[in-house]
Amino acid sequence: MKNKALTGLLLWLTVGLVLITSACTPASTPVSQQPTRPIAIIASPRSDTQIAVGQEVMITFTVADVKGVAQVELAVDGQPIHVEKITTPVNSFAGNKAWTPDKPGSHVIELRAFNVDNEPSDPAQVFVTVTGTGGETLPPASDTPSVPPVAGVTAEATPITLIPPSPTGAPAGPSPAPSQPSVTTRTGLNVRGGPGTDYPVIGRLTEGQTLAVTGRNAQTTWWQVVYPSGSNERGWVSGDAQFTTSSNTEGVPIVQAPPRPTPAPPTPTPTPALPVIQYFRADRETLNPGERVTLSWDLSGAREAFLRYDDVTEGVIAPGSKTLSPSKTTVYTLLARGAAGDTTAQVTVKVNEATATPVPVVNDGKSKILNGQTIDFDRGVIQGSDGAGADFFWDGQEKRFMPQNGATGAFVGDVFEEISLNDCRSVTYGQPFPDVGSVSRITGCYRTDQGRYGKFFISEWSADASLTMQWLTWDFR
Repeated sequence: MKNKALTGLLLWLTVGLVLITSACTPASTPVSQQPTRPIAIIASPRSDTQIAVGQEVMITFTVADVKGVAQVELAVDGQPIHVEKITTPVNSFAGNKAWTPDKPGSHVIELRAFNVDNEPSDPAQVFVTVTGTGGETLPPASDTPSVPPVAGVTAEATPITLIPPSPTGAPAGPSPAPSQPSVTTRTGLNVRGGPGTDYPVIGRLTEGQTLAVTGRNAQTTWWQVVYPSGSNERGWVSGDAQFTTSSNTEGVPIVQAPPRPTPAPPTPTPTPALPVIQYFRADRETLNPGERVTLSWDLSGAREAFLRYDDVTEGVIAPGSKTLSPSKTTVYTLLARGAAGDTTAQVTVKVNEATATPVPVVNDGKSKILNGQTIDFDRGVIQGSDGAGADFFWDGQEKRFMPQNGATGAFVGDVFEEISLNDCRSVTYGQPFPDVGSVSRITGCYRTDQGRYGKFFISEWSADASLTMQWLTWDFR
């Protein structure tokens, strides 16, 4: 079954080659003008497929290139999930990779292929939707994914071979007589300089072409043929039954093979280099709130680049720049992505914290208040019981502060030095002050008869019903 599948696949590739060549390329067009970029196809899943979170999806794909596929990269949302180097490059390659989505939303599956010259294919992309409840059941992948016809792909599985035109530039010639030993191709086939795939290709046969046989190798796995037909030249074609059918070859002699060609030293596969970031800088390192900063950068050797900051990731080009107005100290990251991996650089822009303008103080002080006296916190004046503009009256016998002239107070209980204007603006006023006992240390807030806010601290009191008070009134209404 595997040989039949391979035969069918190679036959389909060859038919595609003939159709493309006959329809698009003149007979004299040299091989060097054939397309050199790889082709990449995602066979499954299909675009707009719905998948459930946690459902395993088999991504099947096919790539092809006339020079040979050397590497395949599969990514989801820009993050590689499968990178495969092909040690012995081939004209076509099919594979699969299981992927299990872990979050809902729209996701893009992307496939790229690189040939032996490190030339990339155009990305093949499939957009799928991941839901939290389930989606379409994906069809099983075919055992033999469809491969697009690529000019220059031979019928043999290995090695990679480019097809030169016929030496004469003309048809192979008349077929041999019916009684002569002959071989007929069952598919498009290479003609080689000796009995083996390590001999150079000297020509190309189409399906159904018949040539005279003049010899064979000892294993009868290769036929020596007259090529081109009617000439004194010789070539060799495969005797494998999947490629050729022989006739009248019972007495064909064994022919000594020509010397094998000296293999050329292997060309080292270039190791991809990491991208290089020439510079990434900010025109200023420290900002005040509301000010702007301009970032600029340049890089090389990258397929794509991104600028990341806060929760933002955006694609950028190089050289490039961007002006921003950060509200807080921010770390900016420039990421350059290439075949060998990622290179990053960072710039930190410090934003000074906004400082509130201090609220001026109208009055503050510390004084002893006797029983029956009043205090005007706006002026910091202690007066008699009928003092003009008084905010509070101290009743030493009842141990209570009594609001005067629309002033009001509230107990806070915090440390005096730590009570802020915002604290006093937010407390609930109009509540009665607690009794001032022998061990009381009371702090609170007040609003004066003129609408200003302040804070006070009763630090001590005496047996004669007097007490010592510290206060501070802000110029805020």
